[in-house]
Amino acid sequence: MKKKIVFAILFCTAILFVALGAFLFKTNPSIHDKLSSFIGKEEQQFVIPDTIPYMEKLLKEIPVLKVMPKKKRDTREIWKVGKGVSYSNYLLKAQKHLIKYGGKVLSMEEIESGIGKKVADFDFIAPFGDTFHVELQTADIFQDNTSRLAVAFYADSHLKDYIQSLNSLTYPYTLFITPIEKTAELSASLRLLKNYETAIWLPMEANGLQPAALAKATIYIHQSEKEIQDIVDQALTELPKATGVVTRMGSRAVEQQALLKAILSPLSQKGLWFLDLTQNRYSKSMDVCNEFKMKCRKDAPYKPEKATADQYVSSSLLFATRTGKAIIILPLSSKSFSAIDSLAEKAALKGTEIVNLSSIFQKEE
Repeated sequence: MKKKIVFAILFCTAILFVALGAFLFKTNPSIHDKLSSFIGKEEQQFVIPDTIPYMEKLLKEIPVLKVMPKKKRDTREIWKVGKGVSYSNYLLKAQKHLIKYGGKVLSMEEIESGIGKKVADFDFIAPFGDTFHVELQTADIFQDNTSRLAVAFYADSHLKDYIQSLNSLTYPYTLFITPIEKTAELSASLRLLKNYETAIWLPMEANGLQPAALAKATIYIHQSEKEIQDIVDQALTELPKATGVVTRMGSRAVEQQALLKAILSPLSQKGLWFLDLTQNRYSKSMDVCNEFKMKCRKDAPYKPEKATADQYVSSSLLFATRTGKAIIILPLSSKSFSAIDSLAEKAALKGTEIVNLSSIFQKEE
């Protein structure tokens, strides 16, 4: 009997508290507002972002220059990204953004495409639940605020000894070739190489002694315009796929505007670039280049008397990150390849893309 009385008292007390709570909830707005606010906050944690606004944020974060919708037979949507940034950097940005908003990365992989170019496959689930299969491709223009680094070698009779080392490079490079030195042996070595471009290493008169072996192919300040252009035309014939011309010696020749005009006139007509390595403060090369509206540049090659190959490579990489562009120019030697052994990894960490020399002359759009 006592148990029934206790149970009845507890039941009546519970009903009293419920009734009192209901009364306060209705008559006291502050309690109502606080409870509604609390429930609203809990609900907001599970709000799914709108599809279009989120994807716009993701594309901007990566950033993607152009989206190419997939065709009927394609399994992937193509996202074009700017040159000058590695795929790993783009993918890392996308991954961080997805995780931040509740999405999920399924797979990320850099592969060789069917057309011989590297692409990146990127599969992910967006925060709103849809699954995307994307292929990142590099566009023909560079991403803003990215740095570029080119690697070039002087190609000579030792080229045959470094075919394996050159073919093991994972990035493009440029070979400087003097046409008169393009022997049958050198031509055979070139056929065994891949992923390179060529530039004419043009002998020009210097202030010091001239190598006798290059005499017939050297441009001198006393020569006529026709004699100079004949040498240039012969060089272009010997190396028809050359993308530009580089000075070999030439410290005296680059002071002569008339001589430079005779050289650059046929080059400008073929859309070639010109690289002045003389480091002559009195050089007129840039003035004449501007007159012909050519792509030209002055630069400093590696000089063993000033620094080791390792120091030169490190300083060139640093220069690229600071200024946006740099060129590494080395002789073919074991020390050179030792100095660039981990160049690709170091450049990637700094967000620097290793490109062929012609890309150094390309302007950002």
